[in-house]
Amino acid sequence: MDTIPSFTVDHLKMKSGIFVSCKYALSNVILTTFDLRMKRPYHEPVMETGSVHAIEHLAATYLRNDEMWGHKIIYFGPMGCRTGFYLIMLGDLMPEDILPLLERTFDYVSEYQGDIPGATPRECGFFTDMDLEAAKADAAMYYNILIDPKKENLRYPIKKEKSPDAKKGTSTKGKKTGSKGGAKSVKTDTTPLKNKKSETNPGVKKEISDDNSGEEKSQKEPK
Repeated sequence: MDTIPSFTVDHLKMKSGIFVSCKYALSNVILTTFDLRMKRPYHEPVMETGSVHAIEHLAATYLRNDEMWGHKIIYFGPMGCRTGFYLIMLGDLMPEDILPLLERTFDYVSEYQGDIPGATPRECGFFTDMDLEAAKADAAMYYNILIDPKKENLRYPIKKEKSPDAKKGTSTKGKKTGSKGGAKSVKTDTTPLKNKKSETNPGVKKEISDDNSGEEKSQKEPK
């Protein structure tokens, strides 16, 4: 069987951030799957299930109701490893395109007060497994990455493979493999990053309390 795209990424080298996991062309439509990596693998503790569940309900609700992007949201859901979420969107997109959307989303989650949408027995299969305060703390940490991302937060680490001429001191960069079947893999853009200003409070970083209670304060960073 073919290896799925996400398993080809070196998780020992990747950082937290937003990455293009894969793109698929279905007829004349392109779908972009984003890797929203909230926790750096093997460097930070993974999220608790209660936090993941609460973020799933809150972020999915916000994303689907966003006036600009709501109609392009196909799917939002957690990774089994509990280090982040997958977001599937309609269109040929890059992380820079949706940075403002995700800033708004995780700012909303980090400041949320009240009842979590869909948290009732009729609406959810296991509604009691939700931790709003932990979700707010995890969302605030991710928000702080989103407001000032570096290249390593927007592009997967490049995986290098040895070529047949390795003995001569030459090497080639690894290529992503596409899946077989009705959907064709689309090559992702690797052009230099463009500077994009945030639509939501640029330069304002959330302060995470040491007791992990989920209470945050905002403070302006020096310019």
